[in-house]
Amino acid sequence: MVRLYGIPGCGPCEIVKMFLAQKGIPFEFVNARQDPEAAQKIRELVGSPTAGVVLEWNGKVEAIRGVSPASLNAWLARYQAEQTPASR
Repeated sequence: MVRLYGIPGCGPCEIVKMFLAQKGIPFEFVNARQDPEAAQKIRELVGSPTAGVVLEWNGKVEAIRGVSPASLNAWLARYQAEQTPASR
């Protein structure tokens, strides 16, 4: 399960929500307006909720600034690589 930290109505957050849904990736949206720890995490990693998003999964935390198809697809490739067991 991916956790997406942001605020409702934030442009980058809404784009990432749609992207995750389209890719069939289960996620939980953590509203930083209601969760002080989420707000702090966003401030530390991207500065402002409208400057980018924070994704957390499998113990990893990643900030994506400048949400774009390229940045989301790069994240997706890293995410998928971790979901597939290495065949050795």
